[in-house]
Amino acid sequence: HDKSYALSFLRAAYSMMAIFVAGFLFILGTVILLFLFIDMAIKLGVVTDEPEKPVEFIFVVLSVPVFIYSLAMGMTLVVRFVIDTFNGHPFLQSFGMGVVMTDWLAFVMYLGIPILAFIVTLLARRDDFWEVSLTTWFASILIFWCFFSACEFWLEIWACLELMEEDDGSSLIDGDPWNARVVYWLKKAKDGCARTMRYRMSGKHTVFFKQMKEGNATTILNDKCTNCIDYIGGDLVAESPYSFIAKKEWNPCFDQKPPEQVHTLDETLGNTYYVTRDSWSLEKLFCRRGGLSSTIPVTQGESSITEAQINSNIACNLLGNIIIMLLFVGVVLWFARRPTVFAILSVILLIAFILVGFATRRLVRLRNDIVNKGGTRYRYSEIYQQSVPKDRVIWVFFFLEVIFLYVLPLVFLAIQNLPAAAVFAVIGLFSSLRHYLNPRILLLESEKKNYFRNTFAVKAKKDKKEWNKKSRMYHIVAVGGDTARRFWLGTYLIFVVFFMTVALVALNEDEGYTIQNDPNIVPSTAMTLVEGYNYKSHPHLPYPTCRLQDGFGGHDFELADFSFLSGLAYRTDTEATNGLNMWFGEGIAKNSVELVEEFKNWPGYINYEFGSSVSYKLITFSDSDTSAVLTIRGTATTWDLIADAQLWLPAMLFQGLRFLLPGSEMFTPILHRMVDIVTQLETKSITKVSYYRETTQFVNYLKEVRGFDQLSVTGHSLGGGLAIITGAQTNTNVVAISGPNAMLSRDSFKPPVTVDNLNTFTFNVVPARDPIPMIDDKAMLYQNINCTAPANNFIGCHDSARTLCEIQYTCGSVGHPVLCECVLDYDYPEPLPEATNETTSSTSQQQKTFLEKCVDICIEETEARGPKDNCQRWKEKAEAAIDKKKERQTQLMALATE
Repeated sequence: HDKSYALSFLRAAYSMMAIFVAGFLFILGTVILLFLFIDMAIKLGVVTDEPEKPVEFIFVVLSVPVFIYSLAMGMTLVVRFVIDTFNGHPFLQSFGMGVVMTDWLAFVMYLGIPILAFIVTLLARRDDFWEVSLTTWFASILIFWCFFSACEFWLEIWACLELMEEDDGSSLIDGDPWNARVVYWLKKAKDGCARTMRYRMSGKHTVFFKQMKEGNATTILNDKCTNCIDYIGGDLVAESPYSFIAKKEWNPCFDQKPPEQVHTLDETLGNTYYVTRDSWSLEKLFCRRGGLSSTIPVTQGESSITEAQINSNIACNLLGNIIIMLLFVGVVLWFARRPTVFAILSVILLIAFILVGFATRRLVRLRNDIVNKGGTRYRYSEIYQQSVPKDRVIWVFFFLEVIFLYVLPLVFLAIQNLPAAAVFAVIGLFSSLRHYLNPRILLLESEKKNYFRNTFAVKAKKDKKEWNKKSRMYHIVAVGGDTARRFWLGTYLIFVVFFMTVALVALNEDEGYTIQNDPNIVPSTAMTLVEGYNYKSHPHLPYPTCRLQDGFGGHDFELADFSFLSGLAYRTDTEATNGLNMWFGEGIAKNSVELVEEFKNWPGYINYEFGSSVSYKLITFSDSDTSAVLTIRGTATTWDLIADAQLWLPAMLFQGLRFLLPGSEMFTPILHRMVDIVTQLETKSITKVSYYRETTQFVNYLKEVRGFDQLSVTGHSLGGGLAIITGAQTNTNVVAISGPNAMLSRDSFKPPVTVDNLNTFTFNVVPARDPIPMIDDKAMLYQNINCTAPANNFIGCHDSARTLCEIQYTCGSVGHPVLCECVLDYDYPEPLPEATNETTSSTSQQQKTFLEKCVDICIEETEARGPKDNCQRWKEKAEAAIDKKKERQTQLMALATE
């Protein structure tokens, strides 16, 4: 209990690095699941033009359960490792190595090796001394965790064998040969496996009791509970559908037996949680997992809970759940306003109210016991087993699980991806052995309720060996508890559900579907251009990057030009041509479809079989045959989201880990290495989702084969991220609009990109509150701009049309058309007519205001393309603005007259 500041600081430093290792392992597991679902999509032929491979798809699906279960098991170990590190390694000391050896080993791995690496790099005068030292520290603790887990695994298996030996009373003879010893322990392992599976597969149910005040007698308190007749005092029975089916006489897989009580882990460990007036707290029955059923509240006697205490618990339960629901409602309503969201929210709230009602009902029943002095002394629950699987059923399940969930997926992964197969083999083997030989279950199954009760008495008798054995067993069975494992299983299942939802949505999309080839959909990047109006440059300080000089396509481009071109990638070829003629002038810029087709027919073209997934346009200019701008489309299909995740999810997760840790920036130098490590598990087929490979190949073709010497790349969102990667790989200038960055992911690309190239050739426009350009760390060149979207609409800041409006409004439109969306959707001021001081003709078209022209264009597009929802809204908004302007003019005239 030494609480010196130096010791506390040292353990905090140890623990922080241990938490970083835990975060790394969690991210590794999440990325593995992502890659599995990407691989499934590829096997179904959804992402690429490859034919379907149903057999390979089935093998990938079969590997998912083992991965999820193994990853959850691994996280329970790493959490225990972090806790043990902060507490001074008490669990590690129980492994039998002795306190001295354990502390020296921990010192060497946590401090000795990293400090030595730090000193060596300083003496060598290396510029990357901190990166090397931090990497060494990380690797040292990761190895130490592997050692910790291996020891814990070995002790678990050995504990199982010892328990089996204790139960049957057998033992080896000192003179037995090695082969007899092997056969002996294999038999113990087989029996332990059978007993573990028998317990897992047995039918169980929970019975709730009331212990009455009159002596030790109990009575049946619920006459309506017909199933309680076999249980003296039971007033409620709860069982799962599986247990309900298992107890049926017609079920040939199970043997029925009289109900027999089985103990919980807390009972076996001697952890009984009584709630008395002295141990009571306001949150105890609210926050504890299981609530009332996981504790024994005392309701009579000197230690009973008071009426005020239970009333407070009821109020806390109601108030706490109401606050949680209101918080959930507030967050949902703040972000969403669609009727569908309200309907889903109503269903969720209804279910939540029902669950809260049941929880409150149990507390009210407990209150009645306290108020009625002749009532219950305390409440408790017991678990009973009434059906067990037959031996042949156990072994059939065992072999089916091993063959279909481990052997077959392992063989397939070994053929497809050796690193992933190695990870699957190791974690699958360890988790399977822990699953089939579980000391916690063997303790419960063998009815060793008082196994740990006399541990301290044994120590007093100087029987150190027995005491150490039981102390170690106590810690071991607590590691794999259901609570921790279920938490991590639930966490990983959330990711699985999300990835599966994306996959199902994508499967329902028509083959080859994209926004740009759907004539009935106007994408979110719609730009309705109106000529004859302009914005003046901001009178104070416009953005310093409004004007981009030589090197960008051989022209002195405006920042607005790249913003416009990035949105053009979402449009059809016809719309792109019309937009170019309006923006640059008739015939000045051209959408060179033929050059793209020529590239795809080029003999050196590597077909990555993306199909229509990756889309880009090449914009050339009439005044030069060797200057162009490549614009890459952003996210437009569901599978584009998969491409986003495959490229940037690891970096985003490591950013989140860095945010949660104190002194977060100290980890930045090694994060790019961490991202590279977790992406090594990609299969060869997953690289087909890496769209940047084709765009990089196209830029190299334009430079090396077609001789383009003035080339720039742009794109919005995913397109901006691909542009950054392509530009850094090909030494080409890039202007990305709201693109994810690449500093942390730079080593995961093929080929990797350098920091110098990212800082030299890439430029990113970052709207305020836009979450996408916050992904990954930014390079040196970027421009923050304002966003006029409401605070609860951060996705609105990602709109490329809004970005163009902000740039035009601040930098000036400089002779380019102005978007109707700027005024009618994004609430920017109305632009001024050009040549306002010149005499104009009085034709009806020239007399129309900017807003009226926008409404006319919208109506024309409606006639050409079909209904357009925003036309009526624009018309109403324009009429309101015109009426307001007329009213203001009338007021001004009245003031002038006065």
